[in-house]
Amino acid sequence: MSKFAIPRLAGLLMLVAPLAWSVGCDGGGDRWTRDRPPVYPVSGQVILNGKPLEQATVTFQPTDPKGKAGSAVTDAEGRFEAMTFDAGDGLTEGSHRVAVKKTVMVDSSGNVVSEIREPGSVTEKSFVPAKYSDFEKSGLEITVSSAEDNELAPFEITE
Repeated sequence: MSKFAIPRLAGLLMLVAPLAWSVGCDGGGDRWTRDRPPVYPVSGQVILNGKPLEQATVTFQPTDPKGKAGSAVTDAEGRFEAMTFDAGDGLTEGSHRVAVKKTVMVDSSGNVVSEIREPGSVTEKSFVPAKYSDFEKSGLEITVSSAEDNELAPFEITE
């Protein structure tokens, strides 16, 4: 190998490497994001017995098998912004069944427990009637559109 071969090879690599790297980085996202279906912002509110329901989990199940499930957690006013992949990104287009659930852990006296110290010493207490935590029984259904504002009418839940 001549004394110029190694510097020439190094120079060639310095030119080709960035080009090869940029071809591989097409901006199409990684394998986790590349094939995601489009999502559209969806927001709404959960009302229980006439009052906003705070810290409830709202789950969305698409009726189309190609759709993706989504969820949200309500704030102090019972409001939520749905997500499928990232916080607040929205839901896939189409019809979705809805379930609402809010539970806390309580001890045998009914006091809310934030830390479980002994196995079996707590039980789950639901704030929402059981039918609303079941997609088939809740009676709640929405349609997400790519062409419209997806601000939902409040989910009015009663006991």
